Amino acid sequence: MKKVILNISVFTMLIMASCKKIVEGFDKDPNRSISTNIPLLLNAGEVGMIAANEGNLSRIGGMWSGSFTGADRQYLSLNNYTTITSDYDADWDNLYQAFISQFLLAEKAALEVNNTIAAGIAEVMLAQGFGLAADLWGDVPFTEVGDPEQFPTPKFEAQADVYSGVQALLDKAIANLQESVGTSPGSKDFFYNGNTTNWIKAAYTLKARYYLHTKNYEAALEATAKGINTPELSIYAPHGSTYLADFNLWYSFLTYDRPAYLTADDAYATQLLDETSDIYRGNAKTNEGARFNYLYQPELNTGGLDPNVLCDFDWGVPTEYTGFFGANERYPILTYYENLLIAAEANLKKATPDFDAALEALNAHRAYLSGSSTYIRSGWIDDYGSKFDPYVAADFASGGMENPDGLPSEEALLLEILEERYISFIGQIEQFNDVRRTKNKLGIPPATGAKLPQRYLYPNSETNTNPNTPKLTQADLFTETPVNATAY
Repeated sequence: MKKVILNISVFTMLIMASCKKIVEGFDKDPNRSISTNIPLLLNAGEVGMIAANEGNLSRIGGMWSGSFTGADRQYLSLNNYTTITSDYDADWDNLYQAFISQFLLAEKAALEVNNTIAAGIAEVMLAQGFGLAADLWGDVPFTEVGDPEQFPTPKFEAQADVYSGVQALLDKAIANLQESVGTSPGSKDFFYNGNTTNWIKAAYTLKARYYLHTKNYEAALEATAKGINTPELSIYAPHGSTYLADFNLWYSFLTYDRPAYLTADDAYATQLLDETSDIYRGNAKTNEGARFNYLYQPELNTGGLDPNVLCDFDWGVPTEYTGFFGANERYPILTYYENLLIAAEANLKKATPDFDAALEALNAHRAYLSGSSTYIRSGWIDDYGSKFDPYVAADFASGGMENPDGLPSEEALLLEILEERYISFIGQIEQFNDVRRTKNKLGIPPATGAKLPQRYLYPNSETNTNPNTPKLTQADLFTETPVNATAY
């Protein structure tokens, strides 16, 4: 009987080996080269990128930065800084799978056929994805991502090394885009339709963003000079009126998925914008009425405040009254105004501060808000007023309009720039990045305890499958990431 079993086993192994030889080389379709799918890979990656920037990560960061208030279920706990690792599972998976992995595939496929246009676009977006991961978690997987056969459990690399790698990616992207060889993805790239000049500008604004995050102010300033230089070149996520398809993700969450989970009651940001507040930031040159009503709206039942989700699709309001969180309202990813505000801050933080250049950049941003800006809809301006007149140096002198406490002029201007960044980035992750890297220089009061959260926890899904994942506890929520631990 043992001989029979042995003979059967040997025969089975021989058959399996023979079958493998028979199909070897024929189990791959030569007509399905991945290079033919480059436009679709880029398109899918851009969708994943929108979800990563616009989804839950931005909502949590907004709460922890004082722009919103968690009011129900897990958002009530998150508002009070009670969080668990599983809170980040879906967002981590989306960031690495739907976003970063798609662009890794696109880059590889593009380089195989020497399509430097597509490769450059993919590399710009990869830099944004890896930069975002480093911003929120610190040490993260980087060089070993995207090769599960060789690196099934990718190592976590130092935050500073990831930022350096991001800058190298952007340099590589710029070189590829300047070479501009290959077939453009056309409309499958729904940000720039494959326009390499625009993508190069976006790459430089991203370089400026991450140089700012690492406190390399001179390099940040140099990058802004080549970055997004008109409002029309800003990258916005386009949205529409179909639920579970093209809704603004904030709208989907606030109105369809989890209504009443997130409000703006007593949020610090609303007090800065509300003219009835004791800390209203308006003055003789500034009227925040339109921006306040574009971002927030009264809650009809309680008399509190909610993020403004008004839109012509669901509420029947005219287009000019759409709220920032409306269903079909576009969402900012990388903008002209961010480029200006990086320049404004970097001019004051560099080794030899330039007050006049910083003020000029701030005033350029204020001119954008005053002029043809679609950041504030005309309906809100007509009804509630909007004014952003240019500041002059005297406004920041001791005792001036923007310096009643007698601070040094440069310090008073810096605080105004940081406050403008804070308001301009409401609903965006960059606001949470600012609050942490500046050591909460604006003095945003924590919802509870003595300190604002400083990072996100590594997700349970990664901890359970990757032994290289650093072990973080609830207490680590308040431990600064390495780059933010250095002096501002």
